[in-house]
Amino acid sequence: MASTSARFPSVRGRPGAVLLALLMVLGLGGAHPGPAAADPADPPGTYQNPVMDNVADAFSDPSIIRGKDGYWYAYATQTSMRRDNQGGPWESQHFMPITRSADLVNWTYVGDVFGPDNHPEWRDFASTYYWAPDIRYINGKYYLYYSVAGGDKNTIALATSDHPAGPWKDIGRPVLPYGTTVNHIDPSVFVDSDGQKYLYYGSFRDGGIQAVRLNEEGTAPVGDPVQVVGARRGEAAYAVKHDGWYYLFYSGLGCCARDEGAYPVFVGRARNPMGPFKDAEGVGLADLHPGGTIVNAPNGNKWVATGHSANVVDKSGQDWILTNGFDRHESDPNWGGRPTMMDRLDWIDGWPTVRAGAWTSEGRQTAPTGAWDAGSTFDEGLGRFDTAGRGAWTTGSDPDSGRYARGRSRAAVPQLLLPRRAPDGDVRIEADIRLRDDEGRVGLVLASAGPSDHAVAWLDSNGTLSVEVTRDQKVVRKRTARLHTGADPRTWHSLTAEIRDGAARVQVSSAMLDMPLAELKVDVPEDWRRGGVASTRGAGEADNVGVTRLYTPVTVKQPEPHIGARLPEYDEDFDDDQLDGWTWFGPADGKVADGQYVWPTQDADFSGKGTMASALLRDAPAGTYTVETKLHFPITDAPDGRSQAGMIAFQSPKDSIHVAPTRTGPSRQAFLWIGRDRDSWPEMQLGPSADTMWLRLRHTVDPKTGEHTFQPATSRDGKHYIWGGVWHLPAGSDPRIGLVSLAGKGVTARFDYVRFCS
Repeated sequence: MASTSARFPSVRGRPGAVLLALLMVLGLGGAHPGPAAADPADPPGTYQNPVMDNVADAFSDPSIIRGKDGYWYAYATQTSMRRDNQGGPWESQHFMPITRSADLVNWTYVGDVFGPDNHPEWRDFASTYYWAPDIRYINGKYYLYYSVAGGDKNTIALATSDHPAGPWKDIGRPVLPYGTTVNHIDPSVFVDSDGQKYLYYGSFRDGGIQAVRLNEEGTAPVGDPVQVVGARRGEAAYAVKHDGWYYLFYSGLGCCARDEGAYPVFVGRARNPMGPFKDAEGVGLADLHPGGTIVNAPNGNKWVATGHSANVVDKSGQDWILTNGFDRHESDPNWGGRPTMMDRLDWIDGWPTVRAGAWTSEGRQTAPTGAWDAGSTFDEGLGRFDTAGRGAWTTGSDPDSGRYARGRSRAAVPQLLLPRRAPDGDVRIEADIRLRDDEGRVGLVLASAGPSDHAVAWLDSNGTLSVEVTRDQKVVRKRTARLHTGADPRTWHSLTAEIRDGAARVQVSSAMLDMPLAELKVDVPEDWRRGGVASTRGAGEADNVGVTRLYTPVTVKQPEPHIGARLPEYDEDFDDDQLDGWTWFGPADGKVADGQYVWPTQDADFSGKGTMASALLRDAPAGTYTVETKLHFPITDAPDGRSQAGMIAFQSPKDSIHVAPTRTGPSRQAFLWIGRDRDSWPEMQLGPSADTMWLRLRHTVDPKTGEHTFQPATSRDGKHYIWGGVWHLPAGSDPRIGLVSLAGKGVTARFDYVRFCS
């Protein structure tokens, strides 16, 4: 949300003309909608972006959690939710609306976090914006971190609740002081297995994204922050732990720009929550030439600016990612609402990517697995379960989880509650569990063959997770791990197990948000019955117990664009001054020297607000082609004048895009320049820059619309390329291809060649 506050730096008091402009960008306003029915446009087992379209036209900066009542709850930045509500009275806004779903496809509006009669008293309500909520569940309570914004007074705040739908109560003070070098917005909290809490926050200022430890209560920083993403390069951090690595997701430039915004999602990983985080090429996210592996970016369909992400897991174990974005074909120029997208998140070779690299979907997709193959929330009692072992089970209830199962036996031997007709083989098993007494244990049944033969993941009152395989009432295999001392087993915790090829991977967490408190692996007999919960001494309580066929992971990434045969008739090696086939837009500039085209950067651009830049152009082949140049551009020595040089696809100054590295403040990076001026906002970030780079543009024609689409790629060695998001130029005249050297004097670009391939 940083771009919005930057464009409206002094919004105060009651809504006025400036405020109404901001409302259009944010999609604010209007009366509260009532509960919504299931979306009839979604056939069983499918969905289509945007999700929540039966509830909200605008639901930006999404955050999501599965509550202990079994529903998924989503939270959004302050918004109007519906197009016909935009521009309404300030008091009728949705101040962080809440929706819920039983299946991640059909959603219902359930309320707002704040309102005129329920909001933080330490800020003036009428001049404050509530942005980018981040939902967590810690030791029996829901924590909602959020951005408090208005003018230059941006910071992070915290509200808590006993239920994900509220009521919410702010803690009465900010979590962080107001920031200047760092924009204190877009929080994400991560709780590590040792109980230490970390806060990630920041946006497009020189301080970038920061990480800081929080106190035990999660209400204030402890120690000094560390910059984890480079200056002016990202916002919307989101941290998870996966296979022993800490992954930091963040979104690049372009959050609120429908016509020019890319807002790609990047990721880096580290062995420590404080970093340093590096991308798949080993480049640090906070380096002078910052890296970042692309998770999601525009792909040429109607959705653009699909960023500000949060992750969620379905009942089969498949990860999904939520983002917000724009429909670039939207006909209403005043409508700025950003709906929520949802797509499959694949982990391939240790790195996350949306739909194996195909990125945000437009067409109908296979829906998340929203129901167990066997199991229950116990709202209708114990009828779907069998028991094994001594004793019985009954039900209880509480305001957070609703009805749940309670063990009744006082015996020390396990008492099992097993779902009927559970699938065999590779499955995901899950339950929310807690202890009622200090004696006894409660656990997740991984597999069983009767009361004397079972594999159970136990949690005891000392905070020990143990996985035991028992045969003929004797433990034949055992693994243990300790939870941190602050974890309270008497509050709800999620126990999950993924069994694949007879190997069970067990995880305990507060909620299924990729913040494991402990993990274990154990082999279980493949022919034993899958799933259930267990208790000893009547100490255990369980809810949301289910068994589902395990998802099939996608292991192969979408291939990079195919580069065909050379087209030498279009090539240029700058071996003489003739430059046959090349023409100039604007005055001729630069010269051929020593087998290169040498071109000092111009103090000009294509905005029309000053001197118009020149472009050295030639006709391109028809149809699909890739063009490449090798560029020497001493960007490390460039003044902070945004000088840039690279390759352009050109129909007119208005309809042109170019790929070029630049320096903006402390950071250097390569971009696809979508806008016409020299400001890097809101251009599309690509890979890290270097003084010598190889730049590519891959051209195709959309068969449905006739649009010219371009996918850029950058390389620092001429062998390994990073392919970025896709952008478009209008149908009609074929774009010419050429070179540019512009946006501020002070650097000389040297081009070795321009080469075309089919």
